[in-house]
Amino acid sequence: MAGVTGAGRRVQPVLVAGLVALGLAGCGTLGLSRSPEGTGEMSNQYFDQGFRGNMLVSRIKPVQIRLPNGWSAAPTGTLHNNADLEAYNLDENMFLVVLGENREAVAPGNVEEQASVYLQILKGGFSQVLANQARTKVERIGSFPAVQYEVRGNVSEQAVAYLHTTVEMGEDYYQVVVWTPDDLRMANADAMRAIVEEFRATQL
Repeated sequence: MAGVTGAGRRVQPVLVAGLVALGLAGCGTLGLSRSPEGTGEMSNQYFDQGFRGNMLVSRIKPVQIRLPNGWSAAPTGTLHNNADLEAYNLDENMFLVVLGENREAVAPGNVEEQASVYLQILKGGFSQVLANQARTKVERIGSFPAVQYEVRGNVSEQAVAYLHTTVEMGEDYYQVVVWTPDDLRMANADAMRAIVEEFRATQL
């Protein structure tokens, strides 16, 4: 696999591969900043630094996520033009986007059915599926119903591992998508699961 000799050299290919599978290659700027505060322009989100830690809060939807050490906010459009939240850990080659969609905008059904729809869309961006999708034991994120899958596929000649979680929160479905190079999936598995668990509704 090209571009796998050193983290700095494979960040760009894996980022692009992740975006291709999300149907977004070429949509956003791919200039990556290593600033721990994510100092690039963030019109879609903002930092709330308080006793709860570094909370990345959406300006669009009533959601937020606590960023563990090593994670930074991504400037708007870096990972998705329509992201409600976007962040990355460049040192460990992990990327995260949160996408919210009103339930009225999707076909009628429950969170299980919607998760299946989202999963098929994601896999539609693969040139090859590397392994059967694996359902995890996660059934809730915080107090909200959730369905989570581990998915692996080749995208733009890159092997990528995704952790895809669909969360039903109020009138919206959220996709919380984390990805990393497939050869780092085991090393990054705990960190990927941990950041998804930090997703929550905005505290009013």
